[in-house]
Amino acid sequence: MGSILGFGLLFVFMALFVVISVLNKKTPVPESCQHAYMEAQSCETCAVSGGCSFKEALDLMKEIKVND
Repeated sequence: MGSILGFGLLFVFMALFVVISVLNKKTPVPESCQHAYMEAQSCETCAVSGGCSFKEALDLMKEIKVND
């Protein structure tokens, strides 16, 4: 009985994850973030330096926000 309940909960979480993922892909990028989104799509920093850190990404977002 316990394993059936465990598999049921696992199935519910997996189904919820799939539904949220599909809905997230259908959500358009907000207009206020469009510039940053397009800039991030053409970012080649990871290929050049072997990866960017979280701090560098935050600094870049702050610069974009200040420049707008």
